[in-house]
Amino acid sequence: MMTGQWLLLERTEQLLPELYRLGEAPDPIRLFDDTELAECEEESPLLINAQTNPPVLAAAQSQPKAWPGLLLETAGPTEELLTHLRQILFIRFDQERRGVLRYSRQRTASYFFPACDHETRPTWLGPIQRLSWYGGTWHDCADGREAWHHIENQQATIWQAGAITYEQRLSAMQEQALQRQRGEHFLYQWWKQQSGIHFETAWNYLAGGMQAGFASAESLSTYLNLRYASPQVAPPATLPGSTDQERLDALAQHLATSTTDKESTA
Repeated sequence: MMTGQWLLLERTEQLLPELYRLGEAPDPIRLFDDTELAECEEESPLLINAQTNPPVLAAAQSQPKAWPGLLLETAGPTEELLTHLRQILFIRFDQERRGVLRYSRQRTASYFFPACDHETRPTWLGPIQRLSWYGGTWHDCADGREAWHHIENQQATIWQAGAITYEQRLSAMQEQALQRQRGEHFLYQWWKQQSGIHFETAWNYLAGGMQAGFASAESLSTYLNLRYASPQVAPPATLPGSTDQERLDALAQHLATSTTDKESTA
């Protein structure tokens, strides 16, 4: 059976004009149609037949940052692929919480799909034989390591339509991956405003702040600023105080005192 190629593209301001400029018959299919997200049509990713639009495929492969999304390869019919893609939009996590998984975003894909092990991968990829995207995690972005990623699904040929009849529940590994995505995104926003600090070092600072009990964006940002300003000084094992501000004040005092002591003995 011949394998077909599809592009699942994120909506950008330039997407539709470029599709109709390059495509011979783009015929975009909105992913959110026929789902409870149908009213959000302007935000819906678009599914494009890559084989009938080779110039679009070539542009997406040569300039992937300008064409954010996924490249899908499948031997199944269009409707089966579309049904599956819509099915895995809606997920259950953290006991009974329900959400939308924006897996077509390359950054999310870089965390989520590598967290699908050999047991869960066939469920999430369904009829997709090969999934490809360009990008990486926020850590990859900070280190300049963005690249093409590929995941194979050897069980795609035996997948049957209707295999998923309910909303999928995230595994512990998948939940942890998405939590790390949120943490690294927060850190990336802070990191890019600094200079002379490796992302891995900043990640260790953030982990230390969370272990110390700081949870709000404001308190964690202050913790990062304090650690960044005194990189040679280790924080105390515990911080006294009953509020975030009291513990941040204690940390600031400890770092200032330790820095002064080091300078006086130098």
